Amino acid sequence: QGTDLNGKIVFTFAGALGYRKGIHLILEAMSVVLKEISNAHLIIAGFGEYEESLKSKVSAQGGSASGGESLKLDQNITLSSWLDSVKLRELLLVSDVFLYPSISFGGWEEQFGYSMAEASLMEVPVISTKTGSIEEVVIDNGTGLLIEPNDTKSLIEAMLKLGRDEKLRSDFGKAGRKYIEENYSYKIIADKFYKFFQSL
Repeated sequence: QGTDLNGKIVFTFAGALGYRKGIHLILEAMSVVLKEISNAHLIIAGFGEYEESLKSKVSAQGGSASGGESLKLDQNITLSSWLDSVKLRELLLVSDVFLYPSISFGGWEEQFGYSMAEASLMEVPVISTKTGSIEEVVIDNGTGLLIEPNDTKSLIEAMLKLGRDEKLRSDFGKAGRKYIEENYSYKIIADKFYKFFQSL
């Protein structure tokens, strides 16, 4: 993607770029996280109705932050188009933490989070929210950290906690891979369907 990520703590979001995915919260949190973790970098990959607004927000926040400090936020964020499964895995290989602060919006709540499961399979810890079926994919304080929706303060705290603790990231990542393999592998799903149809 043309960005040198060597020595960076890479936070990643990948998915549809919509308000309901909480991307605006990620941008708010990142401006604070950068004050504490100067080598933090954010990658946002996807497309959707929020794409142009996102580009504008990154540019607008690039010059200033609260307190009048210049954070150059635009230099610490990489925007990418939608990735296929191969490119997504390549992205996750360079990621340290996967962000997915989904919120309820207009009666909609997050269903099974494929990208979160993919991150766990790649041993990347996940920060997400307690909404929809996310708690079936991410185990709080086990494979990642779950926060309340629309809670920027808790998102910042979770990003700082994982961003600063390499061992915790590794522990959550390994547990995440094990959890997804044991509960959502093709064989496990096939067995569940088999048992379901046998019970009819």
